[in-house]
Amino acid sequence: MIDYFTSEPMKYYNPPASADPKIKQQKIKEMIRSRNAIWSEKRDGNWSRAVITSERNALQTRGISKKTGTYGEIQEKVLFWENVVKAFQNGTTVILGEIYRNGDIDKDIGSILRCLVDKALARQKDNPLHWYIFDILCLDGIDMMNIPVEERVKHIPEVVKRINSPLVQGAVYKEVDDNFFNEVEDIFAANGEGAVIYKKNAIYMPGKRGPRAWDSLKVKQEISTDIDCLITGLVPCEKTYTGKDIATWQFWRNTRTGELVCGTYFGDYQTGGAYEPLTRNYYNNFCGAIEVSVYDKGKLVPICNVAGLTDDFKIQLRDNFEDWYLCPIAIGGMMISEAGTIPSIRHPYIRAIRKEDIDPTDCTLEKLLNRG
Repeated sequence: MIDYFTSEPMKYYNPPASADPKIKQQKIKEMIRSRNAIWSEKRDGNWSRAVITSERNALQTRGISKKTGTYGEIQEKVLFWENVVKAFQNGTTVILGEIYRNGDIDKDIGSILRCLVDKALARQKDNPLHWYIFDILCLDGIDMMNIPVEERVKHIPEVVKRINSPLVQGAVYKEVDDNFFNEVEDIFAANGEGAVIYKKNAIYMPGKRGPRAWDSLKVKQEISTDIDCLITGLVPCEKTYTGKDIATWQFWRNTRTGELVCGTYFGDYQTGGAYEPLTRNYYNNFCGAIEVSVYDKGKLVPICNVAGLTDDFKIQLRDNFEDWYLCPIAIGGMMISEAGTIPSIRHPYIRAIRKEDIDPTDCTLEKLLNRG
């Protein structure tokens, strides 16, 4: 039987960043014609999993805790948890949801949930965190992972009603039909994050993106045109490896001598030996990301950090950063938020290196904001 507490979350399918955006649109149009998909609005928050059993209950995050090596638990930091536990006393229940708060984005929610319990609760005094349920994996002891998503989500209204909290809502699923693009545009116009599409017969596969590509898909507001900006810095990478593959991890440091070693040292580490696991980036002295900036009235203004770099590019940045400083690049990404004076670009990625075909002085904030 599956251990729901340690099961790896399923991932949404996402085409490569380099893929033509028109491919995604074409796939959605195919779904519209076939009437074989459903969708719901996606809230901008932090993924969470509620697991309630007769022995234990927890509200988990997607991230692995550096302290425990397991999924983080946040049940003491939300105000709706007691209602959730009381509602399900007839066997194991597993619910997936997004923790969100109106007006906040995912990083704001994460900053609250990373606080100690008392501080996390204090920060919700006037504006508590909400829970948006979007999937049911097990209900009253009945496992539903192998049941098509179209059938699983039919239980959401019942689950929300049983919890009976004003802080808990459920996703409303609709068929992907001719109104889909108009309805998603309405979501964007209201500053919503977007939508999630599922093939009707998709089952839940822990740690995977589904049996087939395009079984699930996030639809977010893409930046309509590439953004021209400049490489202005290297962002340090994480040092300590905390992933699930630690038993076979190859990148280590001898804490007595400082020597970096490659091999299987998990046994020594587990028994208190002088070894610590390092991230692959740290072991190779790679950066974690690049800082990119634009000019504003003659001054460089950082706009975001771009990760997801290739190893070849990381090597060039490590060995010859002076050749790449102020190099123009084009980036893509998701919604630009203009809540402050500098736009916030989410999920940025490199679209092209523009070293030879654009002058660095053309990479301006004015151009980014389409004011000129």
